Amino acid sequence: MHWTTRGLPQAARPLLAVMAGAAVTLLGATGAEARTRNYYIQAEDVTWNFAPSGQDLLLGGPVPEPWTNSHIFQKTRYIEYTDGAFNRRKAQPEWLGVLGPIIRAEVGDTVIVHFRNGARSGSYGMHPHGFRYTKDNEGAHYQGANSGQPPGAGAEVPFGGSFDYVWEADPDSSPGPGDPSSLVWWYHSHISESAETNRGLLGPIVITRAGSARADGSPKDVDREFVTAFFIFNELDGEEPGLMHAINGRIFGNLKGLTMNAGEKVRWYVIGMGNEVDLHSPHWHGKTVRVGGSQTDVVNLLPATMITADMNADNTGEWMYHCHVSDHIAAGMYTSYQILP
Repeated sequence: MHWTTRGLPQAARPLLAVMAGAAVTLLGATGAEARTRNYYIQAEDVTWNFAPSGQDLLLGGPVPEPWTNSHIFQKTRYIEYTDGAFNRRKAQPEWLGVLGPIIRAEVGDTVIVHFRNGARSGSYGMHPHGFRYTKDNEGAHYQGANSGQPPGAGAEVPFGGSFDYVWEADPDSSPGPGDPSSLVWWYHSHISESAETNRGLLGPIVITRAGSARADGSPKDVDREFVTAFFIFNELDGEEPGLMHAINGRIFGNLKGLTMNAGEKVRWYVIGMGNEVDLHSPHWHGKTVRVGGSQTDVVNLLPATMITADMNADNTGEWMYHCHVSDHIAAGMYTSYQILP
């Protein structure tokens, strides 16, 4: 925060100095300064390969039947850009896969998502979990059953249209006293929600407790973060070759980049979405994680569930990471993570 006395009458300057001192004291007490964070995100139609290597990278050999020649489909994704010109894509870690960019905030921040719909496949929007928002910024299309209230202005953005969503990380967005310093939430399109999340329009939000964030919004007490979404994409109306049992949109070990260094504190944000078949039990080989005050190596995941788990990366090696539902293992819902020496 910057204060200046330039142009003020001499008599007013002592008052401004007192105000500045009070502001510095407040910032020192909370360790945080509210920020406005801008994101430039466009919905785009893409061709997505769930197994770009064509191989089962964990068990060896080609991707098995019935998925051998059935793992490339049309999807729609959230793509982040560096500014409102939407000319230059922002780099995204390989392990995020099909997910949209991580939207970050520290409690007290305002997030403005400058959204543009560049997808010819339909009208879309962005609905957040965790943030506080007004009706216009809800990003969901429905008619109020009791109030008759129409959808907000940002509920449905047609192809070629734009909307600036304004979301607040208020105290109710904050991790609670028994929570870790940051928590994961979802954002996704919410016009025809089930069809649009299945289409690929979904991504993570991470909100960090006030005073616990770095300048970029990431938690200070964590060395590395990963987001993994367990979701069965239904590409062929329930036919087995079109059921992609995916982690971040990859199957049979094709999700890469889950790499960390020995001695790091690693935070895993594990999220689920989908239908009644999306009952998942993510399991880490080689390490346990801390979740809600308990130590475990398997977590229970339902559609739209959001779990934050902390790992001390002190067992070097490459370790399997998979859903423990037997049918899901058979369908390739697994990958690996690596702890380097």
